[in-house]
Amino acid sequence: MTGREPAGGVSRRARQAGGVGLGLMGLAIAVMAAIALLGPSAAVPDVGGDGPPWSLRAAPPAPLVLWLCWAAVIAGGLGLAVALGALRRGWRPRRGLLPAGTVIAVAVLAFLPPAGSTDVLNYAVYGRIAALGHDPYVTTPAWLHEIADPVGRYAPLAWRNAPSVYGPLATWAQTAAAMAGGGTMAGTVLLLKLGTALAFLLSAVMLGRLAGRDPARRARVHLLWSLNPLMLWHVVLGGHVDGLGAVFLMAAFLALRRGGVIAGLAAGVLLGAAAAVKAPFILAGAGLAWAARRSAATFLAMVMGTGTALVAAYATQGTDALGNLMGKIGAHSLADPWRVITDAMGLGMESSVLEGRLALGAAFLIGVLLCWGLPAGPPGRESVRPALAWCLCWLLTSPVQHPWYDALLFPLLALMPAGRLDGLMIARGVVTSLIYLPGAAAILTPTPFTQWIAEIYRPWAAPLAADLIIVCVVALALAGGFRPAVWAPAGGPVRR
Repeated sequence: MTGREPAGGVSRRARQAGGVGLGLMGLAIAVMAAIALLGPSAAVPDVGGDGPPWSLRAAPPAPLVLWLCWAAVIAGGLGLAVALGALRRGWRPRRGLLPAGTVIAVAVLAFLPPAGSTDVLNYAVYGRIAALGHDPYVTTPAWLHEIADPVGRYAPLAWRNAPSVYGPLATWAQTAAAMAGGGTMAGTVLLLKLGTALAFLLSAVMLGRLAGRDPARRARVHLLWSLNPLMLWHVVLGGHVDGLGAVFLMAAFLALRRGGVIAGLAAGVLLGAAAAVKAPFILAGAGLAWAARRSAATFLAMVMGTGTALVAAYATQGTDALGNLMGKIGAHSLADPWRVITDAMGLGMESSVLEGRLALGAAFLIGVLLCWGLPAGPPGRESVRPALAWCLCWLLTSPVQHPWYDALLFPLLALMPAGRLDGLMIARGVVTSLIYLPGAAAILTPTPFTQWIAEIYRPWAAPLAADLIIVCVVALALAGGFRPAVWAPAGGPVRR
């Protein structure tokens, strides 16, 4: 028997590829854990304390940390792509392997210090401000730092003069963690990370329910969400609040599955809760609205639920919460896909209006193209296609490109049929992840590699890669390149 011949319906090469993919993903997760376990470094911010989150405080050199970060992200993305390719060719992981791996990975990463970003420290600071009776949408972390507060002393410099831009529900979670965290940064960060890890696991459970009983679809969900090294790195290890928005969004899709006015109302409230964590989650409402279109009562109940949840949440915070959110819309990031165009036109920092118009126009056109060009969602879950289309068009074209925003994308992608979009989105996640690494506020030792990152990769290579992915998505949508992918029969490979 050759490597190309089926054995039990699955070729030996497919089984080998599946094993290699899982091996690379496991290696990536292990490296991520090692980076955090080494303690404060170029990638791991210091949160103080002698208890959890635990670390060795080994003070690793910055170049080593940078190489480990890049290796983990690249190996994780490559392993994910290889495993998905094997899944399409009929490989199926051993039953229970992926769920068990998910629980182990999340449990380990949740108790380690955050890595790759200082955002979770900002969450802790905003929560501390609220716990002390002040308004985090008005009072900046600089005040907490100046009074030598035990949490404020660790406030990251980059956001020290910026009030909170997060939704009211995120602020409530941050306040609760601060109140229960013992007045320390370490305790507050640990509770924030544990909450995000729990939300991540609950999202995985709900995605499994939405995927149904077919082993191929359930394995796809685990690969693209539960064991996705990119999501484990940003959502669980990094502790980004996007994981909290994802659990409410998946609950909304699950609630609407039953149909009816009550289901519509519940789905609307849950969608509003997701948007009250971070505003972009409201874009997935396009899919829920599409699912409810056949019943005017269900549709109106969903709209009322969403509106009521948002109004009630923001009413507890006042106008400053909305004002800060609107100010965030005009922000930019290192991976801004329009930077190449505006810099070539000589506009530089004066290009915000032009970039906004380009992003809005491109997002609308790409959203329409994806609604037409993407394959239908899973049976009985046709709402996933418009939800993915409108979330993806924003993620692709927004001047703010952060890899943790993909917590909005990967759960929806996991529910779709396998196709060429998988590889493009994994590539995008790797490119945007690398641009922000090592991630902590530390000055790296100048080397040819770090100079290449600062002078070539961040200002040019990453934005160009983002532009190339946009072009590929548009070209494939126009050419029908996403359409041939179909659902695999239970236990069998994808047929075309």
